[in-house]
Amino acid sequence: MSNKKYRFQIIKDLITDQEISSQDELLKKLIDLDISVTQATLSRDLRELKVSKVPNSSGQYIYRLTENTIVAPTVTHNEQMMLVFSKNLGVIKTKPGYANRIAFEIDNTHFNTIIGTIAGDDTVLIIMKEESSREEVTNELRRIIPNINK
Repeated sequence: MSNKKYRFQIIKDLITDQEISSQDELLKKLIDLDISVTQATLSRDLRELKVSKVPNSSGQYIYRLTENTIVAPTVTHNEQMMLVFSKNLGVIKTKPGYANRIAFEIDNTHFNTIIGTIAGDDTVLIIMKEESSREEVTNELRRIIPNINK
């Protein structure tokens, strides 16, 4: 196995098995494993491997592989989320950094009861179809957010 392939495999293993939040932290772990690499090379490696930063369950951004990743059918969020309604609008409050992912999942699931969403950092605005009931929207959302309003 070439040095680059070996280094790529080690990087993949490290970011899959551990929560690493910076290139400096990853670089130190590689050095601890006797893998010599510069910051510039590590940066190129991460780009080639299609590594990106995503929030973990506590809201801290960590490295994860995005290539060949299948989007999970449910939103990973360990805490209860509340959905509150006002006429044909719904609002979900969540942890900082989670709203965009939740809105993306809602929009891409193409629910029959929801027209669309708008996301901030920790808030998702849901626009319901006029003929949809609050109960129908909540039940559909539970398919991807099992802990909503529980």
